[in-house]
Amino acid sequence: MTIIAQGAEAKIHRGRWHGREVIIKERVSKAYRPKELDMRLRNSRLKAEAQLISQARKAGVRTPLIYDIDLEKSAITMEFIDGPTAKDVLQNSDDREELAALIGQKIGRLHNADLIHGDLTTSNMLFIENEPCFIDFGLGEKSPEPEKKGVDMHLLKEALQSAHSEHSGLYEIIANSYVEEYTEGKKILKIVEEIEKRGRYT
Repeated sequence: MTIIAQGAEAKIHRGRWHGREVIIKERVSKAYRPKELDMRLRNSRLKAEAQLISQARKAGVRTPLIYDIDLEKSAITMEFIDGPTAKDVLQNSDDREELAALIGQKIGRLHNADLIHGDLTTSNMLFIENEPCFIDFGLGEKSPEPEKKGVDMHLLKEALQSAHSEHSGLYEIIANSYVEEYTEGKKILKIVEEIEKRGRYT
């Protein structure tokens, strides 16, 4: 196995599992926590992430297939998605507007199922067969709270403004598609505006 990424919460390995190319996400132990508590927290978050990934697929959103969950290692083995990030696609593709609309539709499906991604950036979406595949639900949760959905969309808007400033209309395309898919979408977009105002006055 090869480590391809490491953060404060997890190590990401690329390897093979029963002949398949896979990604293995292993939650990192925290030395400052009692061992039993540490294992319980890691596995609780691991299970929650696996549930979110599965629920997203049921909602009609492409996510990696889950092959195995190892509670002893706090690791989840998933399908390796061989595709470019949405960040690269939106930067370089001539079909960026059509693909942005697809992203908005899929986020609408997530939120319609009360699934919060928690780290909704264009680096956490991969494109495969012209369809966005959402990855890394490690900060996600299931919640009907409009505020949390607004934070999801606000984070995406900031990511787009930072990484794709030369394509300033992408967020509007995503937002319009989001509203078409999700009946509460307009309400959520108003919350995004409120979040931006709070940021300006703090």
